[in-house]
Amino acid sequence: MQIVKHSWLLALLIAACKPAPVIEQDPFPIKVEQNSLIFTSGDPQLKAIGVQQAREKDEVVLHLTGKLVWNEDVTTNVFSPLAGRVASIKGARGQKVKEGDELARITSPDFGQAQADAVKSEADLALAKRVLDRTRDLLKQGVLPQKELDSADNAFHDAQSERDRAVERLAVWGGHGGDVNGAFALNAPMGGVIVDRNVQPGQEVRSDQMLAGMAVVAAPLFVISDPESLWVHLDVSEQDLSNLQVGQKLEIHSRAYGDKSFPGVLTVIGQSLNPETRTVVAKGSVANPEKLLKAQMYVDVNVITHVTKMPQVPLKAVFLREGKACVFVRKSESDFEMRQITTAAEDAGHVFVSQGLKADEEVVSEGALVLESLLDANTSTANAGAEKAEH
Repeated sequence: MQIVKHSWLLALLIAACKPAPVIEQDPFPIKVEQNSLIFTSGDPQLKAIGVQQAREKDEVVLHLTGKLVWNEDVTTNVFSPLAGRVASIKGARGQKVKEGDELARITSPDFGQAQADAVKSEADLALAKRVLDRTRDLLKQGVLPQKELDSADNAFHDAQSERDRAVERLAVWGGHGGDVNGAFALNAPMGGVIVDRNVQPGQEVRSDQMLAGMAVVAAPLFVISDPESLWVHLDVSEQDLSNLQVGQKLEIHSRAYGDKSFPGVLTVIGQSLNPETRTVVAKGSVANPEKLLKAQMYVDVNVITHVTKMPQVPLKAVFLREGKACVFVRKSESDFEMRQITTAAEDAGHVFVSQGLKADEEVVSEGALVLESLLDANTSTANAGAEKAEH
């Protein structure tokens, strides 16, 4: 019993002689002052923080995709107004034509009938004129009564009206009195360049292919346009509509020509939304004097908008805190202040700041979320230390 008692006392003495545990101190403590983080000089965490200077800008560039199409103001789809067979073709793709130039010749029974009607009406009119003259002579001699002259005069005027109708009908199709051969000349209704051709010799054509000139229903025989002037169709999302105005400058870029830019102007903003794509179709005109751009090309379009001059920061520098947009501003090499800001328009990975930031201030563009975590962690530690000191 005595041995056990001394063993217990000996154990207590040995335990009391052990050194106290060593609490390691952070060699790079971080100090928190309100919304600021103050690092210790030389802290390796500073190397992971990237900053960028807020630059003032007064221009927003909206990036859209578009498709080039023919300028409908200088484009016409050419159909045949008559049924028949294509006898010969003079118009070729890429050929420059003037108004009235022959594109193709079509053998048409309808045109032949119109020619025959015009020739017959001329003959009928000549006959009616001779009968009228002879009737006048016989009336003067007292051989015929007045009613015969009246009848001949009416027949003459009827023949004259029929001749005018037949000649006018033939003139609408570009014909004139003369031979009856049924050879209808399909002429260019306007000057320009033949940019498309969908007809071959011997092909049968019909007048009902026109369908009011709707190329989506039947391909036109020829398409004449001015390749130096194109349209660009843009699909604009709802959130981008507020940045568009008619008259804005456009910069058109094609993958075919690298960094080369083609100027344009926004001319039309659609009045309705596509229910499937939730986009609005806008239209612009594009100058193409060198004829480098081609219809049906897909292009990248920059829409340039002028705004009030404001500082601009990278989008990745902005984070949300309790629903408010914030950034970290570098006050010195080791001092970073979290600041609430008011954002405006976005532009190519950047955002304009209307309140809370001045031009040339440096914002954290890399590591902002890490700083936010450090701020929360060190704020919690400081609060816990203060509570312990009070107790």
